[in-house]
Amino acid sequence: MIAPLTLEQLQKRFGGELVNGSVSFERVGTDTRKLDEQGLFVALVGENFDAHDFASELEGKVLGLVVEREIAGVSLPQWVVEDTTVALGQIGLLCREQFQGPVVAITGSCGKTTVKEMLAAIFSQRHNVCVTRGNLNNQFGLPMTLFGLTPEHDVLILEMGANGPDDIGYLCGIGKPQITAVNNVMPAHVEGFGSVDGIAAAKGQIYTSLAPGSTAVINADDDYARYWLEQMPEDVKTLAVGLGHDCAIHADNIAMDERGSPRFDLVIDEVAHPVQLQLLGEHNVHNALVAAGCAFAAGIPAAEIATGLAHAGSVGGRLQVHSGLGGETVIDDSYNANPGSVAAAIELLAQRRGKKILVLGDMAELGADAERMHREMGELARDRGLDALFTLGPLGMAASVAFAEGTGKPRHNFREYRALVEVLKRELDKDTTVLVKGSRSARMERVVQALTESADAQEEN
Repeated sequence: MIAPLTLEQLQKRFGGELVNGSVSFERVGTDTRKLDEQGLFVALVGENFDAHDFASELEGKVLGLVVEREIAGVSLPQWVVEDTTVALGQIGLLCREQFQGPVVAITGSCGKTTVKEMLAAIFSQRHNVCVTRGNLNNQFGLPMTLFGLTPEHDVLILEMGANGPDDIGYLCGIGKPQITAVNNVMPAHVEGFGSVDGIAAAKGQIYTSLAPGSTAVINADDDYARYWLEQMPEDVKTLAVGLGHDCAIHADNIAMDERGSPRFDLVIDEVAHPVQLQLLGEHNVHNALVAAGCAFAAGIPAAEIATGLAHAGSVGGRLQVHSGLGGETVIDDSYNANPGSVAAAIELLAQRRGKKILVLGDMAELGADAERMHREMGELARDRGLDALFTLGPLGMAASVAFAEGTGKPRHNFREYRALVEVLKRELDKDTTVLVKGSRSARMERVVQALTESADAQEEN
């Protein structure tokens, strides 16, 4: 924290009841396995857990408690509230109000973590950056990022995720960003929003929550760009980024190197700045443009933006390249999947030399159109000339059938990953590239580990 807080401050600002007096604290935790004698413990309640069950055992292990019911038999100061998850956000809000530097927030259906890391690479050249760790981007994770602010930080970068229609508005109420962007809208977590239009409206709250004088960075290539502009609050500045030359920030002369990493001219104020990304995939040009727009809105010079983008590295489970046990190349894109990101992965794989194999786990939370979307991915893989498609999960059968139609190629659909790996390994050699992708629920990292773990261990030794 930038400065200590007290339970009394929280009670006066947000209500609730104090039991056993107040206490000053500088750290906050929610995990009983990681207790801090100098920290405040917030007893969260979920579908399958209730931290209040352990609160009576925390005497001497924490400074104080935030609880939904008074914990009898302990002398620890307690702030008793109606909802501890809301209280967690309220503590985060007070931490945010202590911070005076620029705050950038990113959301979108896919690529938002990559954009966040690109921004961190740009800003960290001259600034001390506090940035969302990993994917801690929800109502629990975002406050944790705010708790990590210190007096040394002068830039805050927040990633915001959503599973329901009001999530982004809630997070903006805590993080209070001044520069925001929706990276894209695609069919992801559709079940939580009802439709893709519902996703666009929910993500758009990152714009409608902006205060006057703030800046909205608009991906002009997204189908919902005009919709967001129509919803924009008065006195909010807008900055368009995209491939079109009518955008204030755009990309020109895009080409791919032999690894599959894009190079392009980043054009800002009609001046071109060459950029060679380390990241794989042409779709990362779009991610780079959104990051560039946010950085430019914060006053970062164009040349410095280009240098930062060139140094941005890959994120775990997102197009990371490994050597496989049989000498094959394994591209780990297992972190998550939706139709848009799978299409981008297929495009990347299609440009590789040698044999090309896609291993696809079921894409989750797609609603009533799930089977159709899987079928379309199979058709795309077939039409882009991939040599084989291995699918894991019941929805993958639709993709496998579509891939095999009219080609005479076998259908490879499995319900268990070990069986998939056993058959897959017979297809691999040093001229093969395997790209592994799927939703988190498919746990496709197990396939990556089965193909690479021993090889990577040998490399480390």
